Amino acid sequence: MVNQIRTALIPLKSWFAERPPREQKLLLAGGSVALAAIIYNVLWEPAFDGRAQIAASLPQIETQLADIRAQVEQARHLKAAAARRAPTGSALRDALDSSLQQTGIADAKLTVLGKGVQIDAKGVPFATWMTWLDQVRRDDHVRVISVRASAEDKPGQVTISAALQPTLEQ
Repeated sequence: MVNQIRTALIPLKSWFAERPPREQKLLLAGGSVALAAIIYNVLWEPAFDGRAQIAASLPQIETQLADIRAQVEQARHLKAAAARRAPTGSALRDALDSSLQQTGIADAKLTVLGKGVQIDAKGVPFATWMTWLDQVRRDDHVRVISVRASAEDKPGQVTISAALQPTLEQ
């Protein structure tokens, strides 16, 4: 291949050698300017402009990266939450009984109904019941299937009958 290039350049060398010295200098100067223009337009200018565009878009890319990292962390959290198994049957009854005791609803009667639990309690402060129900919904992954609350003579006190069931499938 090198030999082919050399043989192709021989006529060009001889043509150049036949030119007067002044024309040779002009041809060399013009060729140098053309070579410099080609190097600038093909190599330098696109790289310089690309660098400026990347530098301008870097803050937006960093913001997108932060959003992606937050979404990955949220996905990990959701995956871990989905992997947890909600207790069922007597395990759910024991967990709910312990939680009711800690909340101060001590006289509740809990009965296992399949995978769920029936809760019956009298004289329960309604606000305490609602707070407890929200807590077990989040912590023990249960949902309310049915609930019946009736007011008692004392203000704020209710009689509760509720059926709870695990939300996560096993």
